Amino acid sequence: MDYFRLEKQTEAVATLTFDTPHSKANVFSVAALEAFEARLDALAAETRLKVLFIESAKEEIFIAGADLNEIRQAKDAATAEAFVRKGQEVFSKLARLPFATVAVIDGACLGGGLEMALACTYRIATTDPHTRIGLPEISLGLIPGFGGTQRLYRLIGYAGAMELILGAKQLPGEAALERGIVDAAVPRGYLPFKLAALAKEIPAGRFQTAAKGIRWYERLAPVRSVIAETAAKKVREKTQGHYPAPPALISVLKASFGTPLDEGLAIEREAVTKLALTPESKNLIRLFLISEKLRHETFGAESPKTIRHAALAGAGTMGSGIAWALDSRGIDVRLKVRSVQSAAKAIMKMRGIYETMKKRRKIDRRHIRLNMDRVTFATGEEGFGGCDILIEAVSEEMQVKKAVYGEFEALLGAEAVIATNTSSISITSLAEGLAHPERFIGMHFFNPAERMPLVEVIPGAMTDAKTVATVMQLARTLGKTPINVKDRPGFLVNRVLLPYLKEAALMFEEGETVEHIDRVLKEFGMPMGAFLLIDEVGLDIGTEVAGVLQEAYGERMAMGPLLEKMVQRGWLGKKSGTGFYVHNRKHPAVNPEVQTLQAAGKQLDDRTITQRALYIMVNEASRCLEEEIVADAAHLDMAMVLGTGFPPFRGGLMRYADGVGVAQIVETLRHFSTAYGSRFEPSALLLSLAQKRETFYGGD
Repeated sequence: MDYFRLEKQTEAVATLTFDTPHSKANVFSVAALEAFEARLDALAAETRLKVLFIESAKEEIFIAGADLNEIRQAKDAATAEAFVRKGQEVFSKLARLPFATVAVIDGACLGGGLEMALACTYRIATTDPHTRIGLPEISLGLIPGFGGTQRLYRLIGYAGAMELILGAKQLPGEAALERGIVDAAVPRGYLPFKLAALAKEIPAGRFQTAAKGIRWYERLAPVRSVIAETAAKKVREKTQGHYPAPPALISVLKASFGTPLDEGLAIEREAVTKLALTPESKNLIRLFLISEKLRHETFGAESPKTIRHAALAGAGTMGSGIAWALDSRGIDVRLKVRSVQSAAKAIMKMRGIYETMKKRRKIDRRHIRLNMDRVTFATGEEGFGGCDILIEAVSEEMQVKKAVYGEFEALLGAEAVIATNTSSISITSLAEGLAHPERFIGMHFFNPAERMPLVEVIPGAMTDAKTVATVMQLARTLGKTPINVKDRPGFLVNRVLLPYLKEAALMFEEGETVEHIDRVLKEFGMPMGAFLLIDEVGLDIGTEVAGVLQEAYGERMAMGPLLEKMVQRGWLGKKSGTGFYVHNRKHPAVNPEVQTLQAAGKQLDDRTITQRALYIMVNEASRCLEEEIVADAAHLDMAMVLGTGFPPFRGGLMRYADGVGVAQIVETLRHFSTAYGSRFEPSALLLSLAQKRETFYGGD
């Protein structure tokens, strides 16, 4: 297959266009690297060529990176090393060409794409929103391996390269220019004129690079030591030692600084080869590939309706977060509020999110004003007729929600969708009485809605395919990952999460400490301990959800008396200032009075705490797969990672179960069932997999 097209504008100027056959994106597979190398070998013999532009034929994508499937499938060091070496050698050939090369970046330029661009003489980027420039390999358990660690620090400095790679930052064109990564940034429409000018300026020596280079003070070993130690400390605080890639990156930059390029490439290559074979990298790459598949998954639905104008009922914490998510993506938002005061609170929260972004230089004052101008509100019925969707985010009471739908069905247009943000109420039940239940659907955001990346999309019994497709597309427009979930109590994430929280509460009631349980679960990799999470959610909300799930699934979901006693005392968690923790200080401290609700002190070892909390989640998740609540284990794992923060380096809940061994989990659950109660009885699916010696992922 021909990956590259060469076109000569003149004897001195040519354009090489990357266009991967039968694909929407350009990636550097072995085949693409070999095709690129063949082109470079031929171009090296050119004697009259002065400038070579390297462009992409793909819409909104320059080069997305290296082929992750080839990295994931590498089973041994020799295979991984050969792939990395090929990329390094090809890009080194690019850097040695006897004429100027210019990477013309219009669209995503990530990973291996940026590494290729760094090997060019110059880089030009567009300022359009689809242009993103960065080295995100850290988020995949890797570090740049095609020369990125070596060429970037020479271009923008030691500290700048470390920050950009460790943060997996993706910069717009203007920010990349400011940092010296690219040499010019222009609007897309102006690009042809800029390239025509460069074709004259570069041969004449009139075009200057924007590269800032290594700072003089970075050449001092003590300064580099401080930079590296500071970065390492931040990495330890953030990752708790679970991710090997960040410390590997720091080590590579420390060891390679000031060495000849070839020696630096060898240091980089050795580190990447080792990382590519770690379970953490394999799991992170698998999750990324699942997320990419979900981005294009239609779930069999037909063409969606485009949402341009949205109505939102319920302007509280969740509602204002959803409103911001809509507004930030260019969708007009009209709030239905009870009073001007409630509208003011919602608008102030939205503006506050933008102000935080401004402090981080992700948005400027002008864009904040433009965005906020799209937000309007009404206490009455005026102004909702042109809305394409109503998203309801009022309290979790069926009659309150139905009253909202009854009011809005008469106000909205004939094709408008009504979506509910319920976390537990049946979608089919909520749709009863609607004139058009086929346009009603669940769209469950997670708190805080402005940040959490998951949306559970729950069709009711009457919901039609177009409505499903519309809400799926809307979630993606908002930058979220939608998961299609069956309409059953608790849906997916809350149903799987509740047994975990309940088990933590039961271990506490038995006499174990809040500190010990939360420490063990954090050491496992959870983003926060179970009790801190309960406080974040709210103990009153937790008891309500537990009641719904107990009614649906029986005693295994019963939360027990602990939370009810705490609610009676007004200990609602973070919202009231007191729950399992006291929250009136910078760092929450365990509520000393909560120990009065314990039975006699019963101590558990770390392993038992981990197994009781995690295996009961695996058990409930397997029941969800039995009942086809979600399509497969991959979708379930993605939902748990995005919705609960389940540690990505473990690959997701079911991938973790496969790693432990299904038979081992079944044996432990049976033991716990005898010791602690029938809630631990293994599901039929777990028993079947254990008997057949199969896994949730079928050996993948």
